[in-house]
This record gives sequence, C-alpha cells and structure tokens, in this order.
Amino acid sequence: MPEDMVAQVNDQYLLKDQLNYRTPKGVDKDVDLALKKNILAKWIENEALYQAALREGFKTTPREQFYIEQYAKSLLVQQYLNSKLDREYTISRQDIESYYKSHKQEFVRDHDEVHVVHLLLEQKDKAIFKEINQSNDLLSIVKKYYYDEKSSAEKPNGDLGYVEVSVLPESFIRTLKRMKTGSISKPIHLQEGYHFLQLLDWEKAGSLRDLELVKNEIKIRLKQERRKAEQDRVIRDAKKNAQIQTYLSKIQE
Repeated sequence: MPEDMVAQVNDQYLLKDQLNYRTPKGVDKDVDLALKKNILAKWIENEALYQAALREGFKTTPREQFYIEQYAKSLLVQQYLNSKLDREYTISRQDIESYYKSHKQEFVRDHDEVHVVHLLLEQKDKAIFKEINQSNDLLSIVKKYYYDEKSSAEKPNGDLGYVEVSVLPESFIRTLKRMKTGSISKPIHLQEGYHFLQLLDWEKAGSLRDLELVKNEIKIRLKQERRKAEQDRVIRDAKKNAQIQTYLSKIQE
C-alpha cells in the first residue's frame, strides 16, 4: 500500500497529495483540518457509490465519454499553449504612444469625471480638523495618520484617481460643484463619519483622457494583442502539420 495513503475504499486509495490538491492554501490550521476531513468523507462517499455503480454494470454514455475526453484534451491544449505563449511581451513607450494616437476615440470620456483625494474620519477630531483646515495637501494628512492603510473598497481613503461623478453620493457632488481646483472641502457629516474631499481636477464628458491615465490599460491591450497573434501562429503551425478534412455534406443529412 502507498505510504502516503490517507483513505481507502476497497482497492482504491486517496493519496496525501491528491487531498492537498483540493484544499485551499493559506487557511488557518484548524480550518484546514476541518476542510480535509470533509473532503475525505466526500471522497469515501463518492468512491463507494462509484464502485457500487460499476458492480451493477453502469457505464458512462457515449455522450458523457465524449465530454470527458474533450475536457482532458482541453487541459493538454492549455498546457501546450501556455508553454508557447506564457511569457512577458516587451511593450515600449513608443508602442503605447502609437496605439494612443490611433485609438484616441476609445479614450474619450462618456461622463463627467473628478480627480479627488478622500479622507473619512469616523470620529470628530478637532486637532486633525484644524490641520486639514490649514493644509493644501489632504493626501499628506491621509498618509501622516496612516488612514491610507485603513482604506477599503467600502471606505476608501487617499487619492481615488478619476471617478465618475454620477457614482458619488449626492452630498459629495453638491460640495464638489462649489469647490475650486486644489481646494479642500469642509467636513461632510454623514452616518459613517466626517468626509473631507480635495478636488484635483474636473473633466467634462467628451474630453480625452490623458495618455498617462490610460498607459497601463494600453499596455495590457497590446500584450493581449501580441499573445493573440502568437496563439494564431501556433494554431496555424499545428494545422499545417496535420492532415485535415471536413465532410460538410454529412452535417446536412
């Protein structure tokens, strides 16, 4: 019997590595043990039922067998493609600029956007309020008191980049409309606490996003395009080395 066997049903074994395949990494030790116990129990249940089905003469249908074979093939195809394509593609600054110039219409804003820095204070703090009132750099205060480290998707703190105006709370929009570029708002008191905003920029719908804002997006697009071109080449080469014939008349029967 295998030394690393962790479960057995008749002459079939579950090995330790096979158990680990099904267990997520990085979970707490107690949670990991509980998950493994559940997986073991489920494996034993399935294996006992599988063997019972075989004894009674059950088999996969031709349709089911076809799907099983196609899935196995798809795994090998993906391995093969990854071996040919899974690498970094070097994208130069010139490549990015050239793409930007020829696809400018794709980077035109559909809606008004604002570039804002945001700070949420859950409790009123007169000292910080005073510091904000005397400052012209809200982001430095966010970092000074580590509020950026407390940031979350629900309660983001720091430089939010360009945000579509329409997704902001109505109280934020009213405040921002009255502000000058660079200014910091008075505290906006809502249920979750006190919000401060610094307006860095307001761009209208129809304006063109600056290259620096979209360069990473362009880089991803170019890498995807090059990967797709490489994949098409690999497919063409594979088809050249194969004898291929189709019988379209039989499809219509």
